Amino acid sequence: MPPMIKTLSRPPFPSGWGSIPTTLSNLSLSNTLPVGQSFLWHKRTLPAAGPDEPLEEYSRAIRNPCRVIFLRQSIHRLHYVSLLPDGSTSKDEETRQWLEDYFQLVDYPDLSLLYKEWRDRDTELFGKIEFDSKAIGVRVLRQDPWECLISFITSTNNHITRISSLMHKLSINYSKPLFTIEQFEGSSSITYHPFPIPEDFPDSFETNLRQLGFGYRASFIESSIKSLRQQFGSNPGSIEKGLVDLRKKDLDVIKECLISLKGVGRKVADCVMLMSLDQPSLIPVDTHVASIAARHPSFPSRLRNKTMSKQMYDDIQLFLADRWGPLGGWCQAVMFAADLPPIRPVSKLAQIKAEVSCSVSDESTLFESKNIVMVDQIIQDVEPISVAKSRSKRSKPTSDGAENGVVLEHKRTRRVSGMPKSPS
Repeated sequence: MPPMIKTLSRPPFPSGWGSIPTTLSNLSLSNTLPVGQSFLWHKRTLPAAGPDEPLEEYSRAIRNPCRVIFLRQSIHRLHYVSLLPDGSTSKDEETRQWLEDYFQLVDYPDLSLLYKEWRDRDTELFGKIEFDSKAIGVRVLRQDPWECLISFITSTNNHITRISSLMHKLSINYSKPLFTIEQFEGSSSITYHPFPIPEDFPDSFETNLRQLGFGYRASFIESSIKSLRQQFGSNPGSIEKGLVDLRKKDLDVIKECLISLKGVGRKVADCVMLMSLDQPSLIPVDTHVASIAARHPSFPSRLRNKTMSKQMYDDIQLFLADRWGPLGGWCQAVMFAADLPPIRPVSKLAQIKAEVSCSVSDESTLFESKNIVMVDQIIQDVEPISVAKSRSKRSKPTSDGAENGVVLEHKRTRRVSGMPKSPS
């Protein structure tokens, strides 16, 4: 019989919570957490309160020590508290330091200065965008490299809602629950599981991941963990330490380590390096970012209507880096988030189509043609399965991982008008 899971109550707000002074324009939880960087945050709408009271709550389990962090945001403060499995609460300096590191509040204390720099550097595109309230306060997270790596391997040819679902399934099936939290009236309770550590995975688990819905990505994850064990060892904590230590290495060394893993192409590697390995200049390029680049008045005509390749990836990345500077990855995050379409549920047929069209090869993908945010595109592009199979056979990966048949088309410059509403 499985052990009983404790049910706890969240600490009273605001008396039991700590807070960090910060404005919504300097950090927006709703514009940073649900937009395709991190996939294990739970979002809950709070009961109606006063005009300056938080409207949403974000929470997730973390380790060292195992606990659940709760976040709420008012106009001028980020409120936080940790709840431990024994029922005790903490608003201590350790949690505050974790948040300051995770949101990079100390290294980049004033986003307005960065936005101004990008407007000055790129007057033709960034400088002409009218950002509304949904496009402010966007930050690049400094995540745990182990979790970030597995997340973005899972992101291959996927979308935010499904990646989040798969990452939660991974946590539920491979790590022990901490406790269950009672929710507000009308909401279901949440049982929190921390992200599994490498030791939680057996030598062979691909079949189980396929049963959970990971599809061909299951072999990527199993193979990558085997490779990491060979490279960093099998002792507890050795893989996590090995990945964290990459932050001290040269860019070429980091990239070589990541690209050697099955399921890690250029875009996945760049995402992991930007969002967990202290490489703020890197600009991951996918169809979404490429379409943003194509709207730039100075975008080279030779790059328009071309099939994506390793050289194309490099050229687009260099074009944007020249305009956005040493924090180009952060600028990309703002543009990326501001340009997201509204997220809506993806039909089962759309998921099947994406799965079938990607199952012809286990090679890592340099350029994911249906990236993690193109929810509208995935829904609209649904074809009969027979057609999808035929199209997939004509689009085989090349030796460098690029997919033939992915064409970058020019789109007219338009106003970027806000962020998507993330599903609760």
